[in-house]
Amino acid sequence: MAGLRSEFQLRKVAESEQSDRISLLPTEILVHILSFLKLKEMARTSLVSKHWVELWMFAAVGLDFDGSKVLVGLATRKNEKSFLKKKRCQFVEWVNKVLQLHKAMVIDEFRICFELDKSSQRDIDEWLRFAFARGVQRLQLDLLKYGCPSHEISKPYIFPSCQILNQDSDNISSISEESPTTDVHDKGTRTLAFTDFKSLTSLVLEGVNVTGETLSFFLNKFHFLERLIVSGSSSRDLSSVVVCGSSPPLKYLELTYCRYLKSITVRDSCLVSLKFTRVGDLVLENVPMLVDVWVCGVSVSRVIPLLSCSLLSRLEVLDLYVMGEETFVQVPQLSALKELVLHVCAHEDDSIIHLIHSFMRSSSKSEKFVLELIWVGGFRSEREIEKVFKPSSSSAS
Repeated sequence: MAGLRSEFQLRKVAESEQSDRISLLPTEILVHILSFLKLKEMARTSLVSKHWVELWMFAAVGLDFDGSKVLVGLATRKNEKSFLKKKRCQFVEWVNKVLQLHKAMVIDEFRICFELDKSSQRDIDEWLRFAFARGVQRLQLDLLKYGCPSHEISKPYIFPSCQILNQDSDNISSISEESPTTDVHDKGTRTLAFTDFKSLTSLVLEGVNVTGETLSFFLNKFHFLERLIVSGSSSRDLSSVVVCGSSPPLKYLELTYCRYLKSITVRDSCLVSLKFTRVGDLVLENVPMLVDVWVCGVSVSRVIPLLSCSLLSRLEVLDLYVMGEETFVQVPQLSALKELVLHVCAHEDDSIIHLIHSFMRSSSKSEKFVLELIWVGGFRSEREIEKVFKPSSSSAS
């Protein structure tokens, strides 16, 4: 009798271990648990049971569509164009399908990472409307060719113009190309309309053509925007960017590889980090919190006057791409510098020892120094590299 009882108890334990206990949890808890998974992993949970079929649709508050892995090695393919066209269609279908199934009322993040161009314009426009209608906080469009901002797409996606939509108007998510918010005088004009300006904290546009007027709209209307990145824009209408005042509380600004960008102005701002390339005019006034600067495509002899001695004296991180030919450069004291990163492009037998010495002498208190030597003009042997680092005979004497 005791043996039968113990066998029965063992059977009950085995059955309880095999039962789906997690499904007994409240739906709110299950949705919260799923929200920690990646999008594809989240969708796979729909196979667990009937109860789980739609759970992920409510849990997906972070929509990260990254299809960049399938494009690895694209540049070396013989059938590059046909392959890319096929993969673009598959990617767009994937995003559209997920958004059709999605049921969460609010999303924290919306990210697109794939090489898309103007041919996907209508779909991308709808994705943006979807994201903004659900109060997206972090928005990223990474449409770069080969994932590199220096490679321009022949027909890049153009970010729509923006306008304010009255609360009494139609819902943002229902806006279409034929809606009243589209410019009736020009059917080619596309518009994003907004009623809420409190959600967006981060905007990243890479490989997207955007105008200065559109950037001004985001800077002036979105009062909680802390991070703005624009990279690889070839728009002629992006010639200048102006950031004034502490609203929005912009802390990170990156404007890189924008072909026609000529000037950047930051006044009375709480900006902490600035990253820019190839800019003709830089105005930085009353930016006491700016401690991190990254510069590429601007000579050191121009960077130093642009940044001013007062700003350089309080920088904590300085990352520069410099030319080895800039031998004699007077670098002011970098007394607060904690990290110095130099990417030095050397031609032929340029001697870079003077340049490096100038920076090291001015940043003697820095805790970290990184030097990257970039040879322009072919492969160099170890002996040739050693020769470049040796001071000239005249300086040695």
